[in-house]
Amino acid sequence: MHFTPQVRKAIYAAAAGLVPLLVVAGFITDGQAQQILSSVAAALAFFASVTAIKNVAPNNPQGEFEDMAIEDLEFEDVTEGTAKPEIPGV
Repeated sequence: MHFTPQVRKAIYAAAAGLVPLLVVAGFITDGQAQQILSSVAAALAFFASVTAIKNVAPNNPQGEFEDMAIEDLEFEDVTEGTAKPEIPGV
């Protein structure tokens, strides 16, 4: 399984949606819910690190990708939907 950012986001969303239902149904307590969500987040962070290590070519341990152009990289727009900062006096 490839733990792309989209897959990790979907797994965390599923856990974040399922855990409160288990609390309401009485299967787990609030403390257990916090531990479960923390464990899921830690596991996904671990798998993201493993994926990053796995993606470094064995013949290129420094991770230098000279043949890759910046145009080939994909970046997520994290500013979408946010207001531009207003700096007084500028």
